[in-house]
Amino acid sequence: MKIGILFGGNSLEHEISIITAYQVKSKIEKRYDVYMLYLDFDNNLYIANKCSIGDFKLGKPKKLKKTSFIGGGVKGIKLDSVIIAAHGENTEDGVCAGVLRFYNIPFVGCDILPSSLCMNKYTSYKMLNSNGIPMLETKLITYEDYVNGIIIDEYPIILKPVYGGSSIGIEVAYNKDELDLVLSKLFKDYKEIICQKYYENIEEYNMAVCSSFVSALERINKKSGFFTFENKYTDSFKLMHQEINDTNLDEFRKISEDVYKLINASGIIRIDYFVIDNKIYVNEINTIPGALAMYLFSDFDFVIDDLIKKSIIEHRVIYHRGNFLVKSEINK
Repeated sequence: MKIGILFGGNSLEHEISIITAYQVKSKIEKRYDVYMLYLDFDNNLYIANKCSIGDFKLGKPKKLKKTSFIGGGVKGIKLDSVIIAAHGENTEDGVCAGVLRFYNIPFVGCDILPSSLCMNKYTSYKMLNSNGIPMLETKLITYEDYVNGIIIDEYPIILKPVYGGSSIGIEVAYNKDELDLVLSKLFKDYKEIICQKYYENIEEYNMAVCSSFVSALERINKKSGFFTFENKYTDSFKLMHQEINDTNLDEFRKISEDVYKLINASGIIRIDYFVIDNKIYVNEINTIPGALAMYLFSDFDFVIDDLIKKSIIEHRVIYHRGNFLVKSEINK
């Protein structure tokens, strides 16, 4: 079976995507004929089968073979399914799902709508919160708000870009002067910001979920401050994670399953949680989690094999339904 792994793209999380792709490759290459499908920053598509992860450290490798999508795969190769391993805006936000859907290629990952919904932290907050999912109160700050002198009544607050990874562009402001400095910095790169109350002694947890499996619950151990990009993606990050059997494990599982169904997810999603005063809150949803959260599943091989099979079956249903509708219109 020929399986593509799609990664890279015009995203701030380009490098993280490369790591995820090669971690997934290491897990499936003994069972499948794997094609590494790399998107550069201009979204040119290449087959990177002759490249190792180390070849990307100094920029774009020389061993890439340029290709393009065609119906059912890429030039000269029919693909049975593609695992989306691209993170961030312009990829994870439904763009990759849309391209694969357009070219009639089955894929493992969330479809267009849940991908775009969850990439927008404020829209996903409003949708989940209004449907009974416990969320921290979240406010939207636009550039216009900043120019007009936004008033915040309570500090400290945590600020995050509306679009972006779970640990990119995060800042904390303890007073009005710091808020002005933080916003002036963030609005150089982002159009909209969300803010929430900042808690010093917050507990952070992760749980991954897919259509048939819920992972172990993971507690993030940290010495101080919030969980940053650096301590999340360095080699030592696994030392900061600890699988636990929490007294609220069933509640975490129920919320995770409810969120998965509510957003109509597919593939693997990871839900980041906060626990404050023993109450569980959903922080955000990662529709293409780093490493596909393989470290949270006791048997990731079984999980990913199951998802590949389901992606092919579900695609056949969608594709043939489309064919039936087209033929029905023609025969009128």
